[in-house]
Amino acid sequence: MLHRLLTLALVAAGLTAVPVDPAYQVLVFSKTAGFRHDSIPAGLQAIRDLGAAGGFTVTATEDATAFTSANLAGYEAVVFLNTTGDVLDDTQQAAFQSYIDQGGGYVGVHAAADTEYDWPYYGELAGAYFKNHPA
Repeated sequence: MLHRLLTLALVAAGLTAVPVDPAYQVLVFSKTAGFRHDSIPAGLQAIRDLGAAGGFTVTATEDATAFTSANLAGYEAVVFLNTTGDVLDDTQQAAFQSYIDQGGGYVGVHAAADTEYDWPYYGELAGAYFKNHPA
């Protein structure tokens, strides 16, 4: 997993290219229950471009029902792309926590830290919660 994430970082920096591995699946989740960034479509396209260059398949959704243990098991990583607010119910949170605890990958992009304020596990995963933008 670490090797694959390092490869993705190198691809993002334009330093390498790898053959596409359709078995390597990444879920991009961009549901918002608060502020919605206009950049979500551009971010999704950037991740799709990274997938094409970096050897992984991207599935995008704003449907929180994708957060089941069975479904998440098919993904190497889940990207929270500018998510905001309370986007997962208790059952979905439990499935995602189990996924992470079993070694699943997580990437939080920008407003991902503006998500799930009432779920301490997510706050620790994200590393911080959004407070405000600087002036």
